Amino acid sequence: MVLPPRETERFYRIWFPLLNYVNAERRLVPSFPAAPGEATVAPADAAVLRDALWEDDALRERFLADNPAGLPPADLALVASWRHRLAGRFFIERYLKRHTIFLSETTPARAYGVRGLVAPVEEIVGPYLPIYVQAVLLPFEGRIIYDSLLAPYAITFGPGIRGDLKAAYRDAQEREGVITTLEPEAASVDPEAARSGVSARNARVLTAFRKDLARRGLSPAMVEQHSRAVEAFARTHLLGQEPPRGLLDLSREDLRGYLSAGGATANPVSFRRFVRFLAATGRLDLERAAELSDALKQA
Repeated sequence: MVLPPRETERFYRIWFPLLNYVNAERRLVPSFPAAPGEATVAPADAAVLRDALWEDDALRERFLADNPAGLPPADLALVASWRHRLAGRFFIERYLKRHTIFLSETTPARAYGVRGLVAPVEEIVGPYLPIYVQAVLLPFEGRIIYDSLLAPYAITFGPGIRGDLKAAYRDAQEREGVITTLEPEAASVDPEAARSGVSARNARVLTAFRKDLARRGLSPAMVEQHSRAVEAFARTHLLGQEPPRGLLDLSREDLRGYLSAGGATANPVSFRRFVRFLAATGRLDLERAAELSDALKQA
C-alpha cells in the first residue's frame, strides 16, 4: 500500500525543492526548506504552497526550466508528468493490499488505486471507512500517489450512503476496473490486453446476472439460455469494436443493430431481463434503462 522507501525518498527529494521554489516566487510563508530534513515543516505552510503550485501551472513550468535544485532528467520528467494530476474530493472506500481505493465524485464514479508514501493511507486518515477527503493525485512512474497532503472532512455516513459507495465501487470495477495510472501513454494498452480486461469485467457482470435470474426462480436451463444470449452479444458485438466495449456501456444502437441482424442467441426476452437486472441493481440509471427498454420494444 506504500511506495518502496527509495521511491518515497525520491518523491520528497523533488517535492521539497518544488515547494521551496514556489515560496521563493510568491513569499507565502516565512520560510520553507529546500530539502527534506533541513527543518521542521508545518503542514499548514506546506498546504499553502501546495495550493499555490497547483493553481498556477506556470510555477511548475518555470521550476522545470530553472531547475534550481539541479535535478536529473528523470526527476524533471516526473515533475512534468504532474500536469496529469487529478485534484478534487474523493471517497476513500476501502483499503486493499496493493493500494487504497479512492472513488471520484463523478457520475459514473471512477476508482483509483492510490499508494501511500511514508505510511499507508489507513495510518494517515484512520481505519473507519468511508472517509471523504480533499486530495491531489499524482502520477508516479506508472503508479498513483497523493501529493503528501490529505484533508479529511469530519463527516460520517449512514448505511444508505455506505451502500451506494459499495455499489459505485462495484460498478467502477465492472465498467473499467481500478485505475492505477494517470499518464495517458501508460494507460494505453495493446488491443489484446484491452479485450482481455473488458472480457474479465463482462464476466463479473454475467455472473451477477446469472445469480439474479436464479433468485427470481428461473430454471437452470432458462438461466443458462438468457445469460448465454447476453454473453454472445458481448463477445461478438461489443468486444469486436475498437476500442472494445463492456456490457455496462451498451447503447440503444447496439441493441437495435444486434437484434435486427438476428442469430440463434438474439432473443429480445433475454435482453429485457438483462436491462431490468442492470436497472434493479443500480448498474444502469433509470433514464438509460428506459431508452434501452424502448429499443427492445421495437425489436
